[in-house]
Amino acid sequence: MNLNFKALLRAIEDADIITLFRHVHPDCDALSSQNGLYCWIKLNYPEKRVYRLGEETTDQTVYPPSDIVDEDVIHNSIALVLDTANKERIDDQRYALAKQVIKIDHHPNNDPFGNKNYVCEEAAATCEILTSFFASCKKQIMNHEIATYLYKGLLTDTLCFRTSNTTQHTLEMAAKLASYNLAIPEINRELFDVSYKTFHFSNWIRSNTQLLGEHLAYVIIPESIRHQYDISASSARNRIDEIGHVKEFLIWTMFTEKTVNGQKLYDGSLRSKTVIINTIANKYHGGGHKNASGVKDLTENDLQNLLQDLYKASN
Repeated sequence: MNLNFKALLRAIEDADIITLFRHVHPDCDALSSQNGLYCWIKLNYPEKRVYRLGEETTDQTVYPPSDIVDEDVIHNSIALVLDTANKERIDDQRYALAKQVIKIDHHPNNDPFGNKNYVCEEAAATCEILTSFFASCKKQIMNHEIATYLYKGLLTDTLCFRTSNTTQHTLEMAAKLASYNLAIPEINRELFDVSYKTFHFSNWIRSNTQLLGEHLAYVIIPESIRHQYDISASSARNRIDEIGHVKEFLIWTMFTEKTVNGQKLYDGSLRSKTVIINTIANKYHGGGHKNASGVKDLTENDLQNLLQDLYKASN
């Protein structure tokens, strides 16, 4: 990993207040990198004031809730923005009030916001970048809690080390984290075991998958179905892997319906085996990796146009 972390460590050491931000609709890599970095700073620099920001409610059985701070705190802080490709996707736009903004990410750096960027597109997860950063710090220490957070992000963003961007370095970082006596079977159960209701929701997904041609699959999840199965929109979209192992599907997508000011809008997750889809996602309020992207706030017309663009790309 070709990143020099000396300036990042110096920025953390020089700061009295540090605010940590991540993207909207946070996944495990976003939440794990945020909480892992928080715990690492508190362990090594207990005198510093550190806050985790984000307006969305998270799964508090796995991750702690976000902190609540006023604008004066952010204004006097340095902001570290984790796992977020563009500034529009930062969950809490007050990040811009900080006296210094540092971006740490593994998505394509099409929007190099902030004063300093630590972006490695070859990394499989932001947690992989942080593991490298912590390993480069010879005087600082790690512990089991930090390693557990980072391993969760690495495991989920690679779909259990199955994605095309899983490299030798990825596995080396995972092994480094595992050396902190991780309870690997328990972590897998915590992240991937589902309730009986969610098990039935997975059946609903498979039964309601639709095709455009032979190679594009999509699922649209109405609000009523989410309420029926008592599942959040982000958790519902996280089930996209349910349709990710069909040989014929070159692209597969999942959309959740929401109502905003009386209008139905859609947020979506897009995946592909080899087709580049992030350039398409960029046209529809989204972005991400070439084979894993997201979109948000689509109208019905946007949704249909997106599906047509993906259909053309799949042929």
